[in-house]
Amino acid sequence: MAENPRPNPAFEKESIIMQHGIFALLVGTLNNQIQVKYQSIKGSPFDSHDVIMSVFLVALFIYATASVAEVMLRARESTYYTLVGNLRLFASALAAILLLAILAPILGCVISVVWACLFIGVAYESSRELSNILSQLTTNKLLDMLTRLIARVRSRKEEPNQPHV
Repeated sequence: MAENPRPNPAFEKESIIMQHGIFALLVGTLNNQIQVKYQSIKGSPFDSHDVIMSVFLVALFIYATASVAEVMLRARESTYYTLVGNLRLFASALAAILLLAILAPILGCVISVVWACLFIGVAYESSRELSNILSQLTTNKLLDMLTRLIARVRSRKEEPNQPHV
């Protein structure tokens, strides 16, 4: 991992605010279209597309949770907020694609294949970054433990022998 990685413009504050706005507009528009489609049908999307709607709700929950986690990591000035940002972006894309799959199943399937390819690429890069993070944490913890152990051994050698009472 580079010492000073160039910040990704997709994760700047203004860009993130814009992404939230686009997601809200997209989901709102697709939701309105689904309402129009189902107003003449007695059922609901939960009846005819129960799996899609369940996965949509999970994706929406992941999006909301990742958004909060990203804000918290940014507030702590952590460099790892991009991992959570990637999760947020892909959860929001999945949620929008699932709503599109209800409206236009063929178009939804085509776009979900493209989404899956992008997801695999970003997941691979994120797993490499996560691996680097974990190895750094492990190395730092091991060095810290070893330093404390050496300090403890040295302090015992320097203590005068006192009789046990």
